[in-house]
Amino acid sequence: MRSLLPLLLARRYFHSRRRGAGNASTVLSILGIAVGVMTLTVVLAVMNGFQLGFIESIVEISSYHLQARPRLQGGPPPAALDAEVGARIRQVSGVTTVVPFLQRQALVDGAFQRPRVCSVRAVPPDLFHLDPVQARMLAPVSGGFDLAGEPGAPKIVLGAELAAALGARVGDALSLSSYAAGAGGRPVPRRDTFVLAGTFRTGYYDFDSGLAFISLEVADAVYGGGQPLPRTWGIKIADRFGDAGPLARVSEALSGTGYEVESWRTYNRSFFDALFVEKLMMMVLVGLIFLVVGFNVFHSLRRSVHERMEEIAVLKAVGVPPRRIRSTFILQGLFIGVIGAASGLLAGLALAVNVNEVFSGIEHLVNAAITVVRTLALAFAPESAGEGFSIFSPTYFYLTRVPSQVFLREAFLVCFFAVGSCAAAAWAATRAVSRFRPSEVLRYE
Repeated sequence: MRSLLPLLLARRYFHSRRRGAGNASTVLSILGIAVGVMTLTVVLAVMNGFQLGFIESIVEISSYHLQARPRLQGGPPPAALDAEVGARIRQVSGVTTVVPFLQRQALVDGAFQRPRVCSVRAVPPDLFHLDPVQARMLAPVSGGFDLAGEPGAPKIVLGAELAAALGARVGDALSLSSYAAGAGGRPVPRRDTFVLAGTFRTGYYDFDSGLAFISLEVADAVYGGGQPLPRTWGIKIADRFGDAGPLARVSEALSGTGYEVESWRTYNRSFFDALFVEKLMMMVLVGLIFLVVGFNVFHSLRRSVHERMEEIAVLKAVGVPPRRIRSTFILQGLFIGVIGAASGLLAGLALAVNVNEVFSGIEHLVNAAITVVRTLALAFAPESAGEGFSIFSPTYFYLTRVPSQVFLREAFLVCFFAVGSCAAAAWAATRAVSRFRPSEVLRYE
């Protein structure tokens, strides 16, 4: 019974009304916790959706899970090693895809537009057969991903935004200006003509506006003077998050070949660190809601302690330890935190899962209101019609839907901090319980 006393008193105090104030402070505290948890859950889900989309595009298209490339010290290894290197990598346990490629920077221009900087990636013509994930992510817009062509008319595939900026269509001739290896290894400028074979769209603007593909054979002719160039090998594994084991095995398999292996974590470290800092700062800023609610809980419970001084004095007079009395008010703070966090979590998960439907509903409501206003305005100004309202208009945003990805561990971590802030505020508010004496309170009773 002694152990249940704080719980019974906390339940009684929680349901009772404050003297002259009602339950307004308790309701506001619960509402503040619920709004904070809901907001942070939705914000984290949307940020996770965007970040995972960026990471997926970079890792699956650009950097691969692992990369094996020639070391810069001592000059590149002979190109004759390429076949042996590829065979060694394919034999490593856990490796699912191996794709050789070359990467260069160039200027591409059409017949009527200014040149645009792009990253030219030379890949095998059967890239989609070697890497089905890229076949899914490089969604064709026009033409096809056909890099096999005649030596005199090499083909090129561009991102949809890059082709649109150049005003180029499938079948148009494009000029590619770049540097190639000359006599004595010195770079020499050259300009080559390619035929646009197709365009693709990944949903990642940097790739759609600055990435081009040509075949490896054409790259050898353009950049190597007809001689095969040492390849960089893009490697994909079954689990990219468990890359430590395959990284060690591939490094061991390529020892003595002049190639070094790097993981996607280190290759994109600066970008991923920036995403992590952005997410951390957003959690801190939105988490300030809990600090404000914590102050509200602190003042509410401190007032509750002073309002019940007589009851507390009686409990101390009959021998109830001060720590049990303090536990009563701390449990009251936990009730506020748990109820607010639970309701906020449910509302946040519902919004995060249906975020696009919520935005669509808002757009329909706003457009309906605009339609009514326009209908009334057309009687006086027929030329006042305009475009409809869109939260994420394609004119300003490069997306068609808002991605959302909920991680339950993050959602429960948010709830833990919410409940913890209420518990800490309740603990601070009950320190006065141990400072006063029952005789002083009950002297005039």
